Parts: sequence; structure tokens; C-alpha cells
Amino acid sequence: MNPIDLNDLPTLREFSIIAYKWLLENYPNADNQEKFDPSYELVFPIRWKTKIEVEVFEWVVSDMGSITLRLGGIEGNRRNPAPIFYLSLLKKEGVGFQWADPEGNSVSFPDPIILKDVKTRVQLYLDSVS
Repeated sequence: MNPIDLNDLPTLREFSIIAYKWLLENYPNADNQEKFDPSYELVFPIRWKTKIEVEVFEWVVSDMGSITLRLGGIEGNRRNPAPIFYLSLLKKEGVGFQWADPEGNSVSFPDPIILKDVKTRVQLYLDSVS
């Protein structure tokens, strides 16, 4: 793994914008805000609430290459609620940037398999609170 430097910031931002657009398409804003507008200047971190199963969750996308799904209802109002799902960009020598899970395992993103992973994590959370 290589350290990230200042020259990488525009690349991290581009990856974050791609992630945001894909996530918003698959997890629409529960507040019915408008879709991604390419002419609008994005302000990071980007946050929006979405309904998955029967609960409200919040997506947070940073311009430093991280994606977090966390509680979005009343529980989400706590300071720094625990993440339900998390990915971040790692810079690997000879490969470049890759999305990775918290353990550092490479993850294909954006990829439909992510939808299954998110659903599994959400269900695990819902099972733990019922």
C-alpha cells in the first residue's frame, strides 16, 4: 500500500463523485431531493438519507475516498453513529486506487454485488435490534 499525497486529491474526488452518483441511483434520497446535477458544484461530505427495508439510513461520501452507510433515523442523530457499511480507497503499488473494505480487502465498486453486501449488512443490523 502506498501513502496518499496531495497530487492524489483530484483523483480521490473523482472516485468519490462516481461512487456518489452510483449510490444515489441505487439508494435514492428519501427526502425526494433532485437527482445528481453535473452542473452543480458538489460540497463534500455528501450526505443523504435513504430507506432500506423498513429503516432510514444515511449515506456519507467524502472527497477523500470513503463511503459510509450509517443509521439515519433517531439513532443516527447521535454523534458519530456506528457504520453499517464502509468502503475506502487504497492506493496500491502497480495497481493504483482500489476500493477496499475495513479489513483492506479489495472490493469491486461500483458493482451490483455491493447491493447484496449492503442488504446483508442492513439485515444483520435489523436482526440485532429486533
